[in-house]
Amino acid sequence: MSSQDAVTVLIEIHAKDGQEKDARDNLLHAIETSEKPGLVSSTEYEDLNDPGTFYAVQVWENVEAFHAHMQDAAEAGMSEAVQVLREHPKTAVLRTIG
Repeated sequence: MSSQDAVTVLIEIHAKDGQEKDARDNLLHAIETSEKPGLVSSTEYEDLNDPGTFYAVQVWENVEAFHAHMQDAAEAGMSEAVQVLREHPKTAVLRTIG
């Protein structure tokens, strides 16, 4: 992996009121169980100032690997996981500058 090609992806999810535990568990389950070729690392966070808001910060070998994973996830269906969310997950694909 070339560090020039690597991207960091920030994923943000917001649980529906009363669904915080399910949203957290679904996020962790998705990270732990799905195949992710090209995923270098993933760290998950809970926002202490905004209960029910969770983040995953992932490093991917390249943007193509991330997009391939998202395509596979969409085809596999994520309807059950997103039912406990207020809105679809937000993602930001980031590249280091400087």
